[in-house]
Amino acid sequence: MSIKTSMQNFIPKPLRELIASLASKDLYHQIEEDDLLAKQRYRLFTIFSFAGLLIALLVALEAYFLLNQANLIPWSLVMIAGVYVLNYALLLRHKNTKVAYTVTLLSTFSIIHFLTYYSGGIRNSGMFYLGAIVLCAFMLLGSKGGKIIAFLSVLHIIYFYIITEHTEWVTNILVGGSDESMLDQDFLITGVLAIFFIAAQVNYLESGKNIVIQRITQSRNELRKKNIELADNIRALEKTNRELDKFASIVSHDLKAPLRAIGNLTGWIEDDMKGKMPPEVQENFNAIKQRVRRMEGLINGLLEYSKADRKRGEIVKVDLKKLITDTFDFIGKPTNVQLEFSTSLPVFPTDKLLLEQIFSNLLDNAVKYNDKETVRIKISAEDKHNEWVFAVSDNGPGIEPQYHEKVFVIFQTLKRRDEVESTGVGLAIVKKIVEEKGGKIWVESEPGKGAAFKFTWPKSEELAKNLVVAA
Repeated sequence: MSIKTSMQNFIPKPLRELIASLASKDLYHQIEEDDLLAKQRYRLFTIFSFAGLLIALLVALEAYFLLNQANLIPWSLVMIAGVYVLNYALLLRHKNTKVAYTVTLLSTFSIIHFLTYYSGGIRNSGMFYLGAIVLCAFMLLGSKGGKIIAFLSVLHIIYFYIITEHTEWVTNILVGGSDESMLDQDFLITGVLAIFFIAAQVNYLESGKNIVIQRITQSRNELRKKNIELADNIRALEKTNRELDKFASIVSHDLKAPLRAIGNLTGWIEDDMKGKMPPEVQENFNAIKQRVRRMEGLINGLLEYSKADRKRGEIVKVDLKKLITDTFDFIGKPTNVQLEFSTSLPVFPTDKLLLEQIFSNLLDNAVKYNDKETVRIKISAEDKHNEWVFAVSDNGPGIEPQYHEKVFVIFQTLKRRDEVESTGVGLAIVKKIVEEKGGKIWVESEPGKGAAFKFTWPKSEELAKNLVVAA
């Protein structure tokens, strides 16, 4: 009978079928490519499991022929071999590698412990394998798991030293019985194999470390290259911004010049025709002057919008209630406006200039588009961990849901400019500034129920930088 046939007859058919089915499956390719440590651990687990399975089956086969076939030793080893296979199979389902690694290590430890009873006790050559088990424990389970297996190994050695010296519990039936030469030979062979196995593990660990170092070096070089490209892009962007600023200034100057000329000409004609101009002609002249002012407002708005995200003020401690009051007084608070503060507003360090610009536009809109005799505006603030949520609410006509996004688009207005004079730039500027700080802005409104413009603002400049990078 050949060895292959003997192995096939010795291993139960269900176990053979399970081993064959597992050969076609693997968890390795499901691990993230960047998780090199997890991949290295899984490879080591696979090798160690296969080695443990092979040792269990070979020793079981040896015991099967050396001892009475009814002896429990070979069948106990077959059961441990089945644990290796079952552990691997279950790992493909639950994917808890730490549990699977622990089971494999304890199974291997169990083989050594079991065989020591029948292989000379403390003189068992399998003691060399304890070093491999401890080494693998540190590799697979980390420091804590490694220390536990090392402690169990020490207890194992102490235990078998005691029972070998003071009891008759151990025998040499698996290594030649009373034949001392067989015991020494087995000790020599197993010692050499154990040292070879440990050396292979260390070499494998070293190769894994080299792979990690290579990946880190590759990533560092790629990052260095990207940083150089980023620096070049930043310089190019700064140059483009300077050119755009210069272009915008020139264009605005060239556009404003003919507008001023048109305004001056209409004024001179009105002065020359004073008292002689028909009403319909006077109305047309008024329309021309209004369009000129609107066009100049659009040019100024476009310039302001293009520079909104590059404006920077000094970081100072801002009392928000005072800032809003001063801003409202500066833009000209109408007598029919009631300004209310529904919550205690914060005092915190921030860019005062940008915050003034935001509230100036929001307050101006709340007044400009309000259709009530008494305009009520409420300012509130809500503390949201690393940011504030500010709200400017009014009792105006409200905004229909389909226009909630449109109001933040540059040059977009909900009413005809002949009804309400507006450039449609204010809210676009607010949105640009808020998003530059890593925040967001939105409107909550229903027709006839007023509108609440809300936006988030970081509590500190450091948080603002982090939010912008994350965005």
